Amino acid sequence: MNRNEQKLILKKLKSESGSHSPSTKDIISCLGYNPIKHDFCFLSNPYATDLVVDRLASLFSQRKIIFEFLEAYPASSKYVAKNIAKLEGLNSNNLVVGNGAIQAIEWVCEGWGLERLLIPIPTFSTYYEFLGGKCVFTDDFWLERDLSADKLLRLADENLSDSILLIYPNNPTGEAMPLKELKRLVDNLGEKKLIIDESFSHFISEYESYSAFRNDLHNKNIVFIKSMSKDFGVAGLRLGYLYTFDESLLNFSGRKTTWNLNNFSVAFSDFLADVKFKNQYFVARKEYLGAKNRFYEKLQLIENINVYPSEANFFLIEFDQEKYPDIVYDLLVDYGIYVRTMDDKVGLNNCYMRVASRREEENNFFVDCLIKYLRGDK
Repeated sequence: MNRNEQKLILKKLKSESGSHSPSTKDIISCLGYNPIKHDFCFLSNPYATDLVVDRLASLFSQRKIIFEFLEAYPASSKYVAKNIAKLEGLNSNNLVVGNGAIQAIEWVCEGWGLERLLIPIPTFSTYYEFLGGKCVFTDDFWLERDLSADKLLRLADENLSDSILLIYPNNPTGEAMPLKELKRLVDNLGEKKLIIDESFSHFISEYESYSAFRNDLHNKNIVFIKSMSKDFGVAGLRLGYLYTFDESLLNFSGRKTTWNLNNFSVAFSDFLADVKFKNQYFVARKEYLGAKNRFYEKLQLIENINVYPSEANFFLIEFDQEKYPDIVYDLLVDYGIYVRTMDDKVGLNNCYMRVASRREEENNFFVDCLIKYLRGDK
């Protein structure tokens, strides 16, 4: 199969995948081989993933343990909540663990009975996919100069919204509302509900201040949602949670947690409660953020693209679509680089792609290949 045929197959597969990226397994199934050498599509911290892999490899070195993992029912959601709470400094009584953040999102949308959730776009699609017509979009927030609380509250009032979604920092733009504005938003929320999706919060420059702010909040109209896959690169374990002081939402969600986890995600949560692992993780986090910052500096030097600054673990890149119409698929077929097209993202178009930051050597490889591609080298 030639490269043009491969690109047609990949485009068809992306179309069939809707607003999400095809998995590696799906790509291999369609092409008959794995073209991905460097995955800049799925978002993670590979330095942290190394820690998890080492722990799991040690744990599963004995056949007896593997047998027990497969045969036994997993621990309860409350057990895992206590482990996560130790990592984040939260009260486990206000935390409900889901099979990925997707499950927590469903619990919040259903449990709160949201009717007009204000969703600034572009952003993570699962919220509006789940709510359907029970949300309203605004394209007058992200990628604008003004990320103030007053503006967001005004937009909510103008759209008669009962609730607001804030991805912190936002996916795919990488922007984060300044912490002082987030505090102002909370203080002036009134009776509106506020969803803060903090799945990428470990990557923000003000993480320690943000964490202290979150942990001091006791507002029952606010819920925090977090995917554990971004920080640790463990999307396959399916682990996420919600955190709130709304007793009715806690009860509603808690009733849906029977056997919703597996022993692999439970074992991972045990790592989070281990002080040594926690210390190793924050060293890996620091190493990753350094690599990410150097990646941004190098990307900024490349001509013919516009790279947006990011508080998350990825960068939104704008390019000339007429000049490089197949850049996403060319990078994969010719260089083995998998990036995220934005042509399906509400609020963006096919002039954008999202690129994850990975290990330093991988980032350097991406920069070199992108420069070659943009100047027409093969």
